[in-house]
Amino acid sequence: MKLRSPSDQAGGSIAARTVRAGLGIFLLLLLYDGAIRKWVLPGAEQVLFIAKDALLLALLAYALINRPRQINASMQPGARVLFLLYASWVFLEAGNLNLPSVLVGIWGLKAHLLYAGLILLLPLAFGNLENLFRWLVKAYPWIVVPVCAVAFAQLTSPADSAINQALKGGTEGTAYFGEEGLVRVTGTFSYISGMASFVQAIVLLGMGLFLAGARSRLFLVGLGFAVAALPATGSRAVIVTAAISAVIMLCSALPARLIGLRSAVRIILVMAVLGAISLQAQDAAWVALQQRAESARYDEGRFLTTFTNAFDYIDVAGLFGFGAGAANLGSPALVPDMARFSWLPVGGLFEEESGRLVLELGMIGWLFSMTLRIALLLWAMKLAFRGRTRAVRTAGVLALPLMALGVYVGNGVFAPPIGASFYWFCVALLAMAQFAHKLALRQ
Repeated sequence: MKLRSPSDQAGGSIAARTVRAGLGIFLLLLLYDGAIRKWVLPGAEQVLFIAKDALLLALLAYALINRPRQINASMQPGARVLFLLYASWVFLEAGNLNLPSVLVGIWGLKAHLLYAGLILLLPLAFGNLENLFRWLVKAYPWIVVPVCAVAFAQLTSPADSAINQALKGGTEGTAYFGEEGLVRVTGTFSYISGMASFVQAIVLLGMGLFLAGARSRLFLVGLGFAVAALPATGSRAVIVTAAISAVIMLCSALPARLIGLRSAVRIILVMAVLGAISLQAQDAAWVALQQRAESARYDEGRFLTTFTNAFDYIDVAGLFGFGAGAANLGSPALVPDMARFSWLPVGGLFEEESGRLVLELGMIGWLFSMTLRIALLLWAMKLAFRGRTRAVRTAGVLALPLMALGVYVGNGVFAPPIGASFYWFCVALLAMAQFAHKLALRQ
């Protein structure tokens, strides 16, 4: 007799359908609110910016009221304890007296914790891993192709064209790369960082689903678009992250028994073909990216400072830091009567996420964050290599590179919403996999 989780039985409930529909709207806003803010309703861009967060908050409230007694998600005990410690510290830091406004503290809470709500919402909406993976495979090309098509159109259009209009209008904020001055595209997002995070996410997700067995023609078209978009933003980090993540996934998929050696060779060949198509279709963008990389070799030390930047601010931040939201780039808009980051001793002289975490949460909060991220990485490894079912191991392999990136860079707090959402989506995936693993053990 097949055991069924409570969420399997309630998968078609009104609550599940409502949350599923709400998450669909949330995804559309994540992907297209930048396009609406730039090209459709520029006068309402601030309202639109918080619309997706308000929707997610409403979904969380609805889910807490209407959730079943048990959903098919279970955090690994160590990770759960560390998450509660981290979340509790963030709540305390939202009231830090060094913050210039209560609104900045609330904004900090949003940045640190709101997207973690996907850990609750995703299992309620989809019931089990198999349902979620089937939906992802079907939805993948429809998520990828339209956004990438806009990016390709921007690459081939003049900087002063309407499609390359920046968020505030005009071309003053437009960035270029390469000797031919190609536009670093923003796609349907407000800024380059949003498009860069999107490209990273879709390449990682596509690679994970491909390793899991997704082979439909439409899916491969979507994966081809994702690979072709790699150079579009002119970001070297996107290329490096995608390449290292693909290697991590491929190397972990073998001991995870998702693929054999022959399949690994075929997958490498397929990815090589897609890469060759990308080089051919986006040759000007790849050349411009190479030229940008060569002209910025002075910045090679950033590979280390991405992680070590935290240690540069420990003396300044002390044990308790300056409060949640203090170093968030959106905070100055909440205190327009003050100079940008005048409440920090270092002003706005920070960039890496690890340094921002220390400035906001202090050394204690940074330690909570770092130990949580390490625990999530170890959790992903355990499920990838020791999961009882193929779906569980697939979830572990898919989440593994992003959890590793989280240890190195940070946990998506200061990333664009699409990046932070994808990080916590993978944590939610691990929670669903943990429940499925325990259910299989009972069987």
